[in-house]
Order: sequence, then structure tokens, then C-alpha cells
Amino acid sequence: TMVFQHFNLWSHMTVLENVMEAPIQVLGLSKQEARERAVKYLAKVGIDERAQGKYPVHLSGGQQQRVSIARALA
Repeated sequence: TMVFQHFNLWSHMTVLENVMEAPIQVLGLSKQEARERAVKYLAKVGIDERAQGKYPVHLSGGQQQRVSIARALA
């Protein structure tokens, strides 16, 4: 997995929605399955539940990078 310098998170989606998008669109998971998967990977990279409802612009650069890693893993 490669993480680019620009994380390309969708600004109109919350952190959780950003990580859920690929499992829904690419893997065909249900929203519930994608949510469980996203929460699991966000927790693994240290993004807590409070941050999951935020938009990327409200996160630090390091947090954005960790969200990008979780999205790649999910």
C-alpha cells in the first residue's frame, strides 16, 4: 500500500464516510459492514470515535495521513 503526500480525502465527507466509500463501491459491502470495517481500521491507526464524525479540514496533517492509511487498508 502506498500513501501519497497529498492524502486526497474527500472534503465533503466525514472521516468515517471517507473510509467507508471504497468498501461500499469497490467491494460491494453493505453500509453496516463497511462501517464496522472502517471503525476497526480507524481504531488501529489511532483515530477515535469523536474524530470519525469530523471533516478532513478539521484534522491535523498527521491525523489526515492516518485516515488515508485506514482508507487504504479498508
